Amino acid sequence: MRSILWLTENYPPQRGGMAQSCDRIIHGLRSVGFEIEIIHFTNKRVGKLQRKQQKGGGYTAIEFTESEAHTLNLAWNHIKTLEKFDYLACFGGYLSMIGAPLFSKWKETPLITFLRGNDFDVSVFVPRKRKILEDALSQSKFVFSVSGDKVGKVKKWLPHSNPHFVANGIELGTWQPAQSELDFAKAFREENYQNRLCFGVFGQLKAKKGLKFLINSLQKTSLLSELHLILVGDVEECLLEEIVESEISHTSISFQDRFELLKYYLCCDALVIPSFYEGMPNVMLEAGALGIPVLASEVDGMADVIEHKQDGFLFPPGNEDLCRRAFYDFFALSEKERLEMGQQLKEKIITKYTAQHETENYRKILV
Repeated sequence: MRSILWLTENYPPQRGGMAQSCDRIIHGLRSVGFEIEIIHFTNKRVGKLQRKQQKGGGYTAIEFTESEAHTLNLAWNHIKTLEKFDYLACFGGYLSMIGAPLFSKWKETPLITFLRGNDFDVSVFVPRKRKILEDALSQSKFVFSVSGDKVGKVKKWLPHSNPHFVANGIELGTWQPAQSELDFAKAFREENYQNRLCFGVFGQLKAKKGLKFLINSLQKTSLLSELHLILVGDVEECLLEEIVESEISHTSISFQDRFELLKYYLCCDALVIPSFYEGMPNVMLEAGALGIPVLASEVDGMADVIEHKQDGFLFPPGNEDLCRRAFYDFFALSEKERLEMGQQLKEKIITKYTAQHETENYRKILV
């Protein structure tokens, strides 16, 4: 079976969607026989560079210093002692993107590059990062993206590249609510917003995530007395102040580990993803797998998964009028229709977007 040397800046114990996805993909590939050696660039103190044996490969953390050159030279000193691999993988991050094309040449190993969200959306418009991105994509034997839109953009920019759309997946076996979580959600609703519909906004709620746009859109509706927002994750202080001033009923919960999120998903009638640009959000799949419909910007992975008015509602990014229309349309549904919409999304995820589907899609290309 194939072997991969895997460079990343996103891997547990780091938190967040990128680290979660990286861990899931590596675990899936190892489960079908791939040997994967992880080089993890981290800002945590790790002391002496030391490889740890893992089932299906190994793991080495390399502490990021103030000098990219020093960190990458340390990485190369370690990498050149390793055996030959079938592929060298670049999974997100500035350091990985700088080092991977060179290490690939020096190890005489084909490069594969994984594009998620910011590693393309931001880098392509920042001159000093664009050349680094172009080097990696141009040299890659395969480029993997989590959205069809990004595949199209890469093909038009670099026609000689070889991009493939491989959607994120979710491990359904571990994503099932316990009775205690169902009880929590029922009590939370009764205490905080018994007669309102609740809309969840989850994740690192930065500018690109569209929270300010969502606040502005909702303020111009007649729905404020009928809805509640539950914000789970890191929210910029200025945005929290704006929500308070807007008088939108809301609850703010600090960043939670993934499985702590499940009970808060269950509090929601729908998930809202108002991002201006994205990859394929894990939160969309997590909510959908619980039968919770999604209202989302019609971009990237959301547009690949959500079918408008069938298993959710889509609106053009930044379009307040159509964002409000999506909310009005959702409120116009009966409770039965909302539940049916969520169930349709759940069925789609079960049949197309599991971790097993994701692993198999990678395996078919990489064998």
